[in-house]
Amino acid sequence: MTRTTTGAAGPPPSADPAGRTRRREEPGPWTVVLRPARGTPVGRIVAVPHSGSGPNVLAPLLHRLPADLQAVGVTLPGRERRFRESLDALSDPAAVTDAVTNELAAAEPLPTVLFGHSMGAALAAAVALAAPRLCQGLVLSAHPALDAGAGRAQEWTDEALMEVIRLSDGTPDELLGEPLLRDLVLARLRSDLTLGRRLAVRNAGQLLPVVPTVLAGRDDALVPPADLDPWTTSAPPRHRFFPGGHCYLLDEENLDAVAAEIAAALP
Repeated sequence: MTRTTTGAAGPPPSADPAGRTRRREEPGPWTVVLRPARGTPVGRIVAVPHSGSGPNVLAPLLHRLPADLQAVGVTLPGRERRFRESLDALSDPAAVTDAVTNELAAAEPLPTVLFGHSMGAALAAAVALAAPRLCQGLVLSAHPALDAGAGRAQEWTDEALMEVIRLSDGTPDELLGEPLLRDLVLARLRSDLTLGRRLAVRNAGQLLPVVPTVLAGRDDALVPPADLDPWTTSAPPRHRFFPGGHCYLLDEENLDAVAAEIAAALP
């Protein structure tokens, strides 16, 4: 959940002098093309990372996708190119969902798979529920059920957050050993976990617009397979389990297979 890299809705489509609609091509605050498609794109993968991280942490995985797929990352405030922005925008789950949805709606239309890992799965599902037309495929990874240990609401004390980091085995010790960096990591993690819980509560019981593929690590100590979110679907989801823990999807031996599962969700 915490393998790391160091708020307003996106702009609507603009109009040229002739009055024709022109689609947004530049990055917005919330979404950016991390890897353009080679040649004419046949689809788009929108990746939402786990708590405490920006989308570039998923770059090793996204670069394993087929070359004709565009890879787009969702960046929350307080990390990567939005590092200096306040985390306050994350206190409103509806506003976050709307901001991401608006930017995706303003992009050139392409068949789209929404992919989210851990907290990112809650946001990917929220976008799918808010704008089904923007979701032709859905891949949800390592997201806990509301009543599971990692999903329950709680006061996110520093001690509780350090336990999340320990179980996810994703943050380098050298970051946590430096007080300033440690405080930054914990602040982002606390904000993201709170957002994830609020999104999960909003999503609960709502029928997802497509049947998702659910991915997980067999040895995940933070979200064991038995604690995975059951989601609400019209048919049983496809489940795929990989060797590894909470950050299984970034293990070298899993990159190609996880990328294949994400690409296969595109109709």
